Amino acid sequence: LVGLLKPKSGTIKIFDEVLTRNRKQLWKVRQNIGFLFQNPDDQLFAPTIEEDVGFGARNLKLEQEEVKKRVEWALKAVNLYDFKEYSPFNLSWGQKKRASLAGLLVMNPKLLILDEPFANLDFKSIYSHLEIFEKLRKEERMTILFTTHNLFFVENWADKMLLLNSGKGIFEGDPKEGLYHPEVKKILGSYDQIHNLIQKNQEKD
Repeated sequence: LVGLLKPKSGTIKIFDEVLTRNRKQLWKVRQNIGFLFQNPDDQLFAPTIEEDVGFGARNLKLEQEEVKKRVEWALKAVNLYDFKEYSPFNLSWGQKKRASLAGLLVMNPKLLILDEPFANLDFKSIYSHLEIFEKLRKEERMTILFTTHNLFFVENWADKMLLLNSGKGIFEGDPKEGLYHPEVKKILGSYDQIHNLIQKNQEKD
């Protein structure tokens, strides 16, 4: 997805454009994509959240006022504006993930690619992230593509899923159909049992 491996066959189409190996084209496309690492510590580095979030916008050579405006909007979008002067390394895990997300939002991407956005989060933090993603999708019209092992989230939030097994696609389409597909059941077992277990854990929390 992020270009670490070169495809051996097929074509890649994004934003209604077939990609080639033209560097200018790739650079242009990458300006419209934000990639969120699974581990936020791999993205955060500046002394304060405000500086960290503004890093990408400053690299675009934007006017200082525009950078400030974007940073303020991004921090408010992830509910971290009141923490802007904090060190990223004094935040909770969930706050770090949101700070990393804010660093992408200042770039005004059309597409967000999120690698396991719910890894190591409790249910409360997961739902706070879901509220942010839903707002971005509806109000900012951002496309959000994510990798996850959280089947409950896939069923209830995603409008399309691609299920992979050992690097091969075994289902693509509506999650509510895919999670009960015969080929999927061979791998996951009964999703009803998994679903009930997740709900019981939620009730305990």
